[in-house]
Amino acid sequence: MKRFNFSLQKVLDFREFEKKQAEAELGKAVAEEAKIQNTLEMIAKVHADSVKTADSTSDISGMLALQNYFKLLDKQKEDALMSLAQAQVITEEKREIMREKMKNCKVLENLRDKRMAAWKKENLKEEENTIDDIVTSKYGESK
Repeated sequence: MKRFNFSLQKVLDFREFEKKQAEAELGKAVAEEAKIQNTLEMIAKVHADSVKTADSTSDISGMLALQNYFKLLDKQKEDALMSLAQAQVITEEKREIMREKMKNCKVLENLRDKRMAAWKKENLKEEENTIDDIVTSKYGESK
């Protein structure tokens, strides 16, 4: 029995390679988004801690410093939110690319599976014909 040979195997291999690259790019984008989200959480925590400190401060210069620090935190928060919005757009683009690569692979995998099923069916039929020929020839020799 001859081996199954899918003529588009190299194309399928290349598309699977592209899919793996797209997975890696999507992972990087999601990681960047998570990093920015962590920065936002850290800013919120620092802001909450500073509010507790401000409640216990009665010194005017300390209050002024805290007010300036809150402005800095607000600026950092604003920058982080802008970065997060950009990262989310990039992540969505990478996700769409990933969907497309997966779809391209799936099409070729389905084609390969159909061709393999046809190949198996054809080989089974050939085996049956060969067995029939052997049985017929044995039967003819015995008469």
